[in-house]
Amino acid sequence: MSLSELDDEQREIRDLARRFADEEIAPHAAGWDREHRFPREVFAALGELGLMGACVPVEHGGAGADFLSYVLVLEELSRADAGVGVTVAVHTSAGTLPILAHGTPEQIDRLVPALAQGHEIAAFALTESGSGSDAGAMRTRADDEGRVTGTKQWITNGSHAHTFIVFAKDPDKPSAYLVRRGAPVSP
Repeated sequence: MSLSELDDEQREIRDLARRFADEEIAPHAAGWDREHRFPREVFAALGELGLMGACVPVEHGGAGADFLSYVLVLEELSRADAGVGVTVAVHTSAGTLPILAHGTPEQIDRLVPALAQGHEIAAFALTESGSGSDAGAMRTRADDEGRVTGTKQWITNGSHAHTFIVFAKDPDKPSAYLVRRGAPVSP
């Protein structure tokens, strides 16, 4: 697809993401890497611009743009800092959009607006030390009451997330569970 094939809205959101990336991300990216710092304020600012929920419908707190516009946002953010691009991609594609597609109406109403507006971050928890990303081989389990037991590693956005999509066997098939930061932990 060439630039001339983008519609006005797609060009506008791409230009917005490009300006933000050039002015607010690129000048600081190397420093964030050196300092091992997660720039939380960047994601709040992206949320204020509608870019944390670019393709989330307006009625759920997002910008209501099409999926191509969302991809253009990711491209511009990643050009400035791949870490920022991945954070937004996982937050949206592996966190927010699955809640929209498979969550209950109550979960959608309670969780999606804060995610789409960048007030909260979503994470994705699949990988385990013994099974990697093979959902069929994972050892994490969920019981009939939805209690999840097991251990995950390399949780994308995990240190900063408020909502986690956690995979567990239920009892024999892989399933996804919504877990909020601070959920009770059993010994």
